[in-house]
Amino acid sequence: MNDLFAPFYEGWGLFYLNNFSDDLFNNKLYMPVGLTLLISGLVFMVVYYYVINHPRFNRWFHWIFYVLFLCLLNFIYAYFTTKNELSLIYENNGTPLPYSFEFYTFSLVNAFWVFLWAIILSFIIRWGSKNCSTTPIPN
Repeated sequence: MNDLFAPFYEGWGLFYLNNFSDDLFNNKLYMPVGLTLLISGLVFMVVYYYVINHPRFNRWFHWIFYVLFLCLLNFIYAYFTTKNELSLIYENNGTPLPYSFEFYTFSLVNAFWVFLWAIILSFIIRWGSKNCSTTPIPN
């Protein structure tokens, strides 16, 4: 699974962050973040279209707020998961953690992918919703 997520998070070289990306890959940290992205995106979109499913929320700005909240949660998860795991690894080796900015960049890339995932899921599952089937874009 780590091999599946690595090209997305590294942007096929566009988001590759040298040693940081290598550390994430070698310690299999792409997998938990990627699985969280896929599962949380699916759960949030199903909840929006089939549980919340209220005419009041059939507006693009409600949808975007909801998806941005999902992106924020995934940003936080990616940041703290990778930072905590790599901090422990470097502490055990007796060396200081050489990264700071890279955690933000990786988390931002994760938020970008979850945003795209939410758009894709919205267009796939919105058709069964009684009240929100035209969100985010009307038919």
